[in-house]
Amino acid sequence: MKICKASVITVCLNSGATVRQTIESVLRQTYRDIEYIIIDGGSTDGTLDIIKEYVPQFCGRMKYVSEKDRGIYDAMNKAITLATGDVIGIINSDDWYESDAVERAAKCFEETEAEVVYGEMWLVDQNGKREYHTCHSTFPPHPGTFISREVYQKHGLFDLHYKIASDRDLLLRFMAEGVHFTRIDAILVNFRRTGISNRRILECAEETYEIDRKYFGRCPECMDRDAIEEKYEREKLLYISQNQPLIVRKIFEEKNWGSDGIAIFGAGNCGKEIAVILKRCNVSVHLFVDNDMSKWGLEYHGIKIYSPEILRSFKGYVIITVTRFQQDICRQLQGYENPALSWRVLEEIRKKVICDCSKFK
Repeated sequence: MKICKASVITVCLNSGATVRQTIESVLRQTYRDIEYIIIDGGSTDGTLDIIKEYVPQFCGRMKYVSEKDRGIYDAMNKAITLATGDVIGIINSDDWYESDAVERAAKCFEETEAEVVYGEMWLVDQNGKREYHTCHSTFPPHPGTFISREVYQKHGLFDLHYKIASDRDLLLRFMAEGVHFTRIDAILVNFRRTGISNRRILECAEETYEIDRKYFGRCPECMDRDAIEEKYEREKLLYISQNQPLIVRKIFEEKNWGSDGIAIFGAGNCGKEIAVILKRCNVSVHLFVDNDMSKWGLEYHGIKIYSPEILRSFKGYVIITVTRFQQDICRQLQGYENPALSWRVLEEIRKKVICDCSKFK
């Protein structure tokens, strides 16, 4: 597919603290044939002044609209209908592109049969510090995705029924309808974890759950019912830990976790996520254990990773976070013949916390 022009879209509302960095990242793109469209929802904090400041620098390649809308996806739909580029990228007003993001995407479109191109993204905290990147994501991160304008024309725009996760619905719909996706092995965008989906975790989880069930069996991303359920439970636990941390602590205090406290079996992403959640709820994690010896001696958030052999004399409570090998790990723990050791798989704990949450209200 020959690319002549790319359209980049930013929607914003009272984004004065971050939108300058977003605009600068578009202005500094190595690919020059870019049309930049900003849809402002009627900001009152100086955002519009910042936008106007950059109009001359884009030399006629930038246009903006400032008016009330029906939410972020209504604004995105409005911008897509205004776009004239061959491909369209959407960068939110608190995120920013790598300097060669559009060039990489355009090259991929030209060299492949792709209709949708996506890359990786850095996740950034509220202070702008990079935490980790999506690392070969199986699902396209929307801020790092570029879509042919013809795909929108053929398959439709964002569904306004969804207020937070309509981007997921859009991409799954495209997958289900046979649109050709191609992944770039490069980081294209920096995603600040302060957006609406991070502030309204439970609502986002509920929308995502509804969307995933809708596309179950229609595209590879939604083939596993258990994975859909597990993801939903995971998001609910995250929500509870952020909004009701004392309740989570009370539930854990019911457990007899012994004099040595809690150990997490599995120092992968899931184990690390649980460690952060428990720390947020003032529940102390004493150590990680993992069967991968390359991790022994390393630390995460000040918690050291050990060989599971340490559990032979551990007088505490083990949370098993390794989903694929749970039965093998349970047999391994039984083999230590340590009467002071107790354990549960993470799924049981998660369901217990969610189920008992209302009991302490």
